[in-house]
Amino acid sequence: MATDPEADTVELPPVPTFGRGRPQRAAQRIHPRRIAAGHLKLYGQLRGWALAADGKTRAGRLAALALGTLTAYRVGHQDPRALALGAAAYGVAAWRAGRPVPPTREELQRRFLLGVRELIGDRPGIHLRELYDSFQARPAAAHLDDARLRAVIDQCGLTVHRSLRIGTVTGKSGIKLADVEALLSPEKEETPLSDVDAGQGSPEGAVEPTQTHVEPPVEQP
Repeated sequence: MATDPEADTVELPPVPTFGRGRPQRAAQRIHPRRIAAGHLKLYGQLRGWALAADGKTRAGRLAALALGTLTAYRVGHQDPRALALGAAAYGVAAWRAGRPVPPTREELQRRFLLGVRELIGDRPGIHLRELYDSFQARPAAAHLDDARLRAVIDQCGLTVHRSLRIGTVTGKSGIKLADVEALLSPEKEETPLSDVDAGQGSPEGAVEPTQTHVEPPVEQP
């Protein structure tokens, strides 16, 4: 998927969900993980349909499922070709149901930041040249040139330092590990203080503490 560095929005490098190679083709391959994911999805839908009703309706749905399973078993036992056709049809349905859901922009940004952190390792940062070469060597980002990768870095909010020292190499622009960690785990905003905690007056309707009135002692004549 090409990316225009001059556009207002930048598409991040896609990540293949199934298989290998280019993401568009990898997601469409007949991969066991996609069929397994589709099977779990179909099973969850069928289970939810059977248990969604109450009382007699639920019992009727469960009985219908049991009868359908028994009928399919008898037909498959009598005619193995019907069993093979049924299994093939269910495999196609599971493959279609297991179609990967496109990740959100926030998820793509997080994947990119995780990839940068993995490339940095235990070093204080990484130079841009090494970052570009490492990403372009992967099939998911092989179609992105330096300008497009730089646009992705800016879109993720990373700061590019003009001179970053890593080991004995200095004088090259790069990204610090601290900046990546800050974007992956942002600090939680402090909870605002209430009016009373902030030193303001008590809110309207608050109950004031009662004062005890002590009567003076009566002197005896």
